[in-house]
Amino acid sequence: MARQFLRLLGELGHDVEIASTLRTWEAGNEKRQEAILNAAIRERERLLACWQDHPPHVWFTYHLYHKAPDHLGPAIADTFKIPYVVAEPSISPAQANGRWRRPWAHARAAIERADALLAMTLKDERGLLAAGLPRRKIVRLPPFIDATDVFTGRREARLGLVRDFGLDGDRIIAVTVAMMRPGDKFESYRVLARTLVTLDRDDLQLLVIGDGPSRGEVEHLLAGRAVFAGVLDEELIRRIMAGCDLFIWPAINEAYGMAILLAQACGCAVAAGDVPGVGEIVNHGGTGLLAPAGDAASLATAVSRLLDDPALRRSMGDAGRRHVLRHHSTDAARCVLARVLEMRP
Repeated sequence: MARQFLRLLGELGHDVEIASTLRTWEAGNEKRQEAILNAAIRERERLLACWQDHPPHVWFTYHLYHKAPDHLGPAIADTFKIPYVVAEPSISPAQANGRWRRPWAHARAAIERADALLAMTLKDERGLLAAGLPRRKIVRLPPFIDATDVFTGRREARLGLVRDFGLDGDRIIAVTVAMMRPGDKFESYRVLARTLVTLDRDDLQLLVIGDGPSRGEVEHLLAGRAVFAGVLDEELIRRIMAGCDLFIWPAINEAYGMAILLAQACGCAVAAGDVPGVGEIVNHGGTGLLAPAGDAASLATAVSRLLDDPALRRSMGDAGRRHVLRHHSTDAARCVLARVLEMRP
């Protein structure tokens, strides 16, 4: 999503600069949080001095929440009297106490300071309102991708899957795109493995795109049931998806899933876990089928229905592409973002 914002901001005529490589994400260690805060103060002073004669015209922060507070933006915006815009902010009341209480307070203060809050899911929008943020600051901006340059040569893409990954072009090809790391991603892979065991279908091939520290464990979970492609660039992923029949992902605690959006844009029917954000980008029964989160048996039932009904797969794939073009394309986001960036603090 961050890359999509960078691309769209450039298309809107802004000279986009990555202001800092400071990483504020932290897993709950107070000493580490203190060290990050001290580093942020030094970085803030560096930026203020660097931009003294030529300040930016807006500060834009992406994905601000209790694990990744913004220690830079509010002070920069205050000093130079420029708008402070936050995309995908979230406030979790449950984290106000405990190991994240200090970064939670910093994140909350930054969110309150923001001039505009781009809420990308209904859950986040409701959370901001419940926390007392004024409605006038909250702008709904659904997640978006560039869906105009999707590769549409299905036959050519299919031949590429056969050539590059040894898949059988006459059998059903499903695809999964996700990082392989501990936590929710790995739990999704666990559910995916149980789903495939439950299915036990000879007519299904699964291509997995992704990598990460848990790759060995993921390969063990899916041994004999998937082909692993590793890390691929987005252009190649789009080409691959154009040749696939469906996209499968359990989506445990997924915010919404950029890969799911891309799959729909490429004309793939979707079978996924029914978490709130995914339910906002997949039209259940229209562009895909959703199963209760973590329920491998139900997800297997959804996948089986798509496997057994080629016409349903095709119709959902076509509907998915129309859905993304209408509701989740850069064209849909451009007007919203342009309007927000025209504001004054």
